[in-house]
Amino acid sequence: MSEAGRDARTELDEFLSALGGSPVRFFPVRHHSPACAWHARELIRSARPRAVLIEGPEDITPLIPFILSPETRAPFAVYTTYVDEQTKPSRFSGYYPFCDYSPELVALRAGAEAGARLRFIDLTYPEQVIAEHVPAHDAQPDAPRSLQDESYLKHSRYVTALARKAGCRDHDDLWDHLFEAPFSSLPTDEFVRRVAAYCFMARLDYSPETLERDGTLARERAMAEAIVEELESADDGRPVVVVTGGFHTAALPRLILESPKRRARPAAAKVNSQTVLTRYSFDQLDKLNGYASGMPSPDYYQRLWQHVNGEGGAGALDAASRVLVEVGHLTRERDVGPKLSAADEIAALEQARRLARFRGHAGGPTREDLLDAVRSCFVKGAMDGEGQLLMDLVYGVLAGRAVGDLPAGVGVPPIVDDFRRRAAGLRLKITDSAPKRLALDIYRKAAHRLSSRFLHSLCFLDVPFAFPVAGPDFVRGVGLERRHEHWEYRWSPQTESRLIEHSVYGSTVEEAALTVLGERVEELEEEGRSRSAVEAVRVLVTACRLGLHRQVGERLLRLIEANVAEDTSFVSASEAVGELCLLWDSREPLEAHRLEAVPRLAAAAYARACYLLPTLAASPPEEHKRALEHLNAVRELLSGGRDELFDAELFYDALQRTASVTPCAAHVAGGVAGLLFGAGRLAEDELIGLLDANLDSSGLDFLSGLLSTCREASWSLKGVLESIDRRLSGWGEEEFLRALPELRLAFADLTPRETDRVAQGVAALYGRQHLGGLYTPQVSESDVLLGVRVDRLMRESLDRDGLGEWAAS
Repeated sequence: MSEAGRDARTELDEFLSALGGSPVRFFPVRHHSPACAWHARELIRSARPRAVLIEGPEDITPLIPFILSPETRAPFAVYTTYVDEQTKPSRFSGYYPFCDYSPELVALRAGAEAGARLRFIDLTYPEQVIAEHVPAHDAQPDAPRSLQDESYLKHSRYVTALARKAGCRDHDDLWDHLFEAPFSSLPTDEFVRRVAAYCFMARLDYSPETLERDGTLARERAMAEAIVEELESADDGRPVVVVTGGFHTAALPRLILESPKRRARPAAAKVNSQTVLTRYSFDQLDKLNGYASGMPSPDYYQRLWQHVNGEGGAGALDAASRVLVEVGHLTRERDVGPKLSAADEIAALEQARRLARFRGHAGGPTREDLLDAVRSCFVKGAMDGEGQLLMDLVYGVLAGRAVGDLPAGVGVPPIVDDFRRRAAGLRLKITDSAPKRLALDIYRKAAHRLSSRFLHSLCFLDVPFAFPVAGPDFVRGVGLERRHEHWEYRWSPQTESRLIEHSVYGSTVEEAALTVLGERVEELEEEGRSRSAVEAVRVLVTACRLGLHRQVGERLLRLIEANVAEDTSFVSASEAVGELCLLWDSREPLEAHRLEAVPRLAAAAYARACYLLPTLAASPPEEHKRALEHLNAVRELLSGGRDELFDAELFYDALQRTASVTPCAAHVAGGVAGLLFGAGRLAEDELIGLLDANLDSSGLDFLSGLLSTCREASWSLKGVLESIDRRLSGWGEEEFLRALPELRLAFADLTPRETDRVAQGVAALYGRQHLGGLYTPQVSESDVLLGVRVDRLMRESLDRDGLGEWAAS
């Protein structure tokens, strides 16, 4: 054995001998391990300690009475946040989840039965954030983290090598093989020694510098200080039990012997943090969904835990059989992969039993034994095809969708309480995390409009709960022919944690939305966009959709009026016209009848757009497409029977003024000419003359603009086709190929029927009824371009060989 190996062995022996001494009993755990939970309970029941100290932010300690309340039902979590306005990112949040078989929760319950003092001993979450020294660009403030991270164990080279030697796929499989499968046959002291040795060896892969840098050592020093503090308190002869993650346990006995002195804690402003209890769900607890620590497949382990506790749960073999039957049922119900039969289920169960026996799992199949049985007996096709769909179904069954509950007096922030009460009043189901669908008749049912406002408010606040699947969008003007809103919603722990974050904005969902809406208006002013009419109109439409127009409507109407008068963009002003008209037309479902100034503002925005229209002549090319789209939108608006609001002469006079501007962007000039011709204000010969002049001087921009506003000119006016044909005839091959993409783009908006009519017009120019042999649909565009390129290369090659004249003949 090498010197390093002897040192490691000596350290391990010293560490193991310190685990069970008096007056401290260390218990290393893997988070959410039923085996660790069972043995932790056995240790506490036998030792009857005076105190049970648990890894976890120390400010969770005041919540212990609620955690132990008979009304509390797992899974639940402690959710903690920290805001530091001096850093970027500035918002941090984390979860500390509990399920029935979490060793920490079991230790709390067993400690309470033994009359022990109960306490969490880790740094608070803000202190952990500060201690980590994480560069701003590496932090992920929008993704709540796990406060029980076990990534060091997962990525340990020792654990990886041990898994390979034991024939296990990964560290989860290895853990089940070493600890979950045989736990009931091992004495508690032996189980503790095995887990401790496993974690001690995994820790050897990491240097003190690494552990200092990520805050691990700072946390362990704080835990050691808390343990020493407890040891120095009144001693009644009973031990102190310390329950921590095994990675930390490997360092704590040594730190205790060093008698750490209290050090300065990382400074964090308490006013910028909060720690609360919240409901949690099994599918969020499942490590396979991205949770950073603990066991995967929580519902599967919940069944095993209930069995060892005599609560009617299933033993390993029984749990496997129930999972297989449920999966078979779901394949038949949901038509996922092959419809499994009872014979398939029996075969898979027998396979799982034999695998367990082969691998030495005397207690019955482990999770991986069960999964291997599924892969071999249920998957009929390719593993990366239907096999993956089936395995996703299996993982869903193993994860479960159970959601916990908390006692009424737990001190839930008012905004969360408001969410729950309103959801219950609107008959939205938030008792589990399964996705659900909802259809709302917002035109005819006032109750459905209330539901719509509530769901839209949550979306506005970025609360992950519901998202619209289909229906009218009054902000973007999409799907307005629909009379129903269709939603999909699903409660998750992030729903309430996000609401907790928004508690600074108000005590109800409505108050928070109103506050954020007010900030949105202020942002418009601060960012210099207060002169944009359409931005203010969109905020008003959003307010109506949230049901907040009674509170902010008059203020927004005044803002819109000021912005319309100062807007400098035709596009913005014309968009404001359309959205104000849309708002007024939709006042029934939006209940916006009281906003009587909307039609007057629409007329003012229309007049402003007409005034600004000539500025398009000097607009940059990247704005031309949007400008032409809004010119068409204004024309369509004038055909909608709103003569009392919109004077058509204003629009067409503005078009005439734009056409007379010199110089005028060819794309805009073509669009303006198309609108004037369509309205009978430009003669055909004048239009053809403009097209001829612009095709000679500005390429295809004028044509593209013309077809954007007057597509019918491409097939109804022979002179247009003749003008284009003359231009094409004068091009050489290279010039034609360069212009081809732009030419195709000019005709891109035509429908197939309109394209046929253009083709008929082209054929008529050459005295044909149809294109006939000129049109070859079996040859693709890429084939034609390839042929042209090959032809050119061949000619160049022949020219180099002096055979050009021969080829031409």
